[in-house]
Amino acid sequence: MKLSKLILKAGYTPKTLAEAIGVTKYAIYAYMSGRAYPSAKNLMALSKALGCSEKTVLAAIKEARNDK
Repeated sequence: MKLSKLILKAGYTPKTLAEAIGVTKYAIYAYMSGRAYPSAKNLMALSKALGCSEKTVLAAIKEARNDK
């Protein structure tokens, strides 16, 4: 599942998710496009906010990276 769908499913926008976990919205967009991976700390915060496992978040980022 794409990261953008996980974000929407959890009731966030990229901007509100960024605010919730303490990163910039540009970091969220980089994760969504597969241009960057989050640090371990941010990965844990993302998975908690999105209500899914870290593995699911990483798979979504990897999927975006492979779509290029």
